Amino acid sequence: MKNTVLAGLLSLGATLPAQAESTAQIVACTQTVNDYAWYLDHPGDDMSATAQAFAQLFTEDAVLRLANARLEEETFTGHSEIAGRYLQGRDQMRFLHLMSNIRIQPTSDTTATGTNYVQIFIHPIGASMDDPRGVTGVAEYRDEYRFEDGVCRISNRYANLRLLSLQNIIQDPKP
Repeated sequence: MKNTVLAGLLSLGATLPAQAESTAQIVACTQTVNDYAWYLDHPGDDMSATAQAFAQLFTEDAVLRLANARLEEETFTGHSEIAGRYLQGRDQMRFLHLMSNIRIQPTSDTTATGTNYVQIFIHPIGASMDDPRGVTGVAEYRDEYRFEDGVCRISNRYANLRLLSLQNIIQDPKP
């Protein structure tokens, strides 16, 4: 009996480091998902610097696939293109991204996959409350992640648009 209990405790101890590593990966990737939304919604005074910081959430060879304003899929590859995409429309539109249902699944010591939903609100800066150019929508991000130097970075992100309204009137209390 003592040997069985001891063997069980030893096997439990052997799985704890793997579980801790998996949990650390999940926490790191969840933070990357939240940082993604933070940078999109808070461009800061130096938008170029923020675009570069945003691009660092991705691996150097990352692929980002998003719908443009005409609902056509566009692909951006690498830090330079992703930073350029970040800057598109920032001087004209205000953005708000609400991330939810974040699910990260480690697939190895250095990779993970994940999905999360984003509810997006876009409104022209300084526009009247009844400006019809406001957009709201929901997309599901399908992600692949890589761990580099202890940091979780997005290596592939595909935005699968689920719901969209192009005729919303958004209440914007900050003109």
